Amino acid sequence: MTKKFKYCPNCKNKLKIIGKKLLDCPFCGFHFYLNPVPTVALILENENGEILFGKRKLLPKKGFFDLPGGFIEFNEKAEEAVIREVKEELGIKIKKSKFFGTYIGFYSYKGINYQPLCVVFFGKIKNEEIKKIKPADDIASICFFEKEKIPWQKLAFPDIKSALKEYLELKNNQHSKKASQ
Repeated sequence: MTKKFKYCPNCKNKLKIIGKKLLDCPFCGFHFYLNPVPTVALILENENGEILFGKRKLLPKKGFFDLPGGFIEFNEKAEEAVIREVKEELGIKIKKSKFFGTYIGFYSYKGINYQPLCVVFFGKIKNEEIKKIKPADDIASICFFEKEKIPWQKLAFPDIKSALKEYLELKNNQHSKKASQ
């Protein structure tokens, strides 16, 4: 990522790259640290146990499937961001979600490779709520996939794949425990 940034935004002189994550201006002392970008995502299951996916309307990964979510804004908690993103993308307000885990991803946009740190939540949606969904923002359409029929090759981002695989493994283990009792 550091190769895209050549000049200081403060004094316009040439930047010095220190390691993989620090840009330094030897002229004015400007420092810029390249850190992960915080994002959120929601694994949302309907009453049949199918998972909701949005089809991406925009680059990057236009036409690929993604979970509802997006970037956390300044002065926003992850719990607030997931509610806001779901409202922006699906037009509904989620009432309850639970923290699931954090996942490291890869997001390439306009020649810059970002590293998202995705905070993943999970929740349920009732059938009457599904009728209220109106895809918007960067979502072209939505669909639900049975857990066994998730199109892994058409998922947009690696952090989403990792989260889903871990989520499904956990659900499978819980189901196996209940069955053996």
